[in-house]
Amino acid sequence: MHKQKSPDRMTDEQNFQNESEYIIIPNPIYDVVFRYLMEDPESAMIVLSTLINEKIIRLELEPQTHTQKKENPINLTDPTTGDDLRLFHLDFTATIELPDGSEEMIMIELQKASQPDDIFRFKRYISSNFLRKQVKEIIHPTTLEVTTINKPIRLIPIFILNFRIENEINDLLIRTNRIKTGVFKNKPLEKANEFIDNLSFDMLVVQLPNLHNITETDYKNDEYKQKLFILLKLFDQKSKVKNNEHRLRLIRRFFPGFLDRVIKRLQAADSNNPGLEEQLHAEDEILKVLIENANQITFLKEAIDKRNKTIEKKDKIILEFAKTLKDSGFTTDAIIQKTGLSTEEIENL
Repeated sequence: MHKQKSPDRMTDEQNFQNESEYIIIPNPIYDVVFRYLMEDPESAMIVLSTLINEKIIRLELEPQTHTQKKENPINLTDPTTGDDLRLFHLDFTATIELPDGSEEMIMIELQKASQPDDIFRFKRYISSNFLRKQVKEIIHPTTLEVTTINKPIRLIPIFILNFRIENEINDLLIRTNRIKTGVFKNKPLEKANEFIDNLSFDMLVVQLPNLHNITETDYKNDEYKQKLFILLKLFDQKSKVKNNEHRLRLIRRFFPGFLDRVIKRLQAADSNNPGLEEQLHAEDEILKVLIENANQITFLKEAIDKRNKTIEKKDKIILEFAKTLKDSGFTTDAIIQKTGLSTEEIENL
């Protein structure tokens, strides 16, 4: 005869089963978590190859992460290092395998932002990396003489944004492609063209809030789109743990094996960074200040625009009044006294 389980025992087992269906990870929208993830070469290779849909065979994080120091009005610092908190982007040098089996070195510039920011900051980053070059050796086919030349590196900027930049199609990923088309012949150039290719680049922009605008029919018949969607679900801000936006609670079965390394790396961020929670709170504080500053700037701009419109309306009324006086035969001196306009302004009426 089987012994019946007590209600308490049944509840404990059910709770365990329910919890085992989920994965808890630190929220990768935070810079400190995202940086920790991308400092692992294997995880970075999975993330980047999935984003750009290219086979990356070698990947190196550039030794110096370029940072853009922001206004820090409350002197917020990283609690583990004592450094000022900064907004940064990551640069990678990648070797990809092309469809014909040959290899190409490219640069991947990855930027992540939680709030809309100065577009010129993004342009400065792109401009500096656009000038990067690689040294190539060319062997003369007859003399076998070796010549060293500098060759540009193809650049792919990627922006992961926690806000929308368009509401036209509300897509999760916007990609610009280098399309070379003759104007008069109306034909595309199919072959590589060093001059054009080295002076242009593809660009990817992820709009994380649009995750929930994507349905299964949008990706079910395309392997690239399937992997891309599943990868970006790791950033799903609607999956925050209740009362703790620093952690995400994700359904385990949704994530296939190719993301195991990435998920384990994210989960290790807690154990390998004892001060992680403090860093996350610090990021919250500086983001709060940036948002308040942005709101204040918006308010001031609106106030200035309103004031300017009022002044424009007043000036228009004065000019119309002056024109009426002029048409009625009033002298220039009389109009100046009544309106305060200059002689030149009155003559131009």
